[in-house]
Amino acid sequence: MHIGRVAKKIGLTPDVIRFYERNAPLRRPPRTVGGFRQYADTDVETLGFIRQVQGLGFTLKEVRELLKLRHERLQPCAPVRRRLKEKLADVRNKLTELEKLERELQSALNACNRELRKRHTRCPLLSSDRTRNGR
Repeated sequence: MHIGRVAKKIGLTPDVIRFYERNAPLRRPPRTVGGFRQYADTDVETLGFIRQVQGLGFTLKEVRELLKLRHERLQPCAPVRRRLKEKLADVRNKLTELEKLERELQSALNACNRELRKRHTRCPLLSSDRTRNGR
């Protein structure tokens, strides 16, 4: 199967598939006499797997590790479970950070709104007093 057909089937671009070849999660396929890449069904399955786990937030390095586990004969679930738990913890930490950022942005917006009601408006975010206080 040629790269364009694989790309359509998986929902990736040919450039992304080439990127995966260069960066080792996908083996380089053999080429036809005309120089076209010739992908096997296993390559399509691997690309689908890569797309799935990257959709779960795994980095390229983590994808490589998961692919190694995927190709092991026994395919142990414990290391995958550990990685999923770590990824979930990362997501929860990021959510906490985003919620804190949301509160800070809302506070800054509220301060701007209060200042706009005054006669002599002075943006609190741009004020030197605010930056000196570490905000």
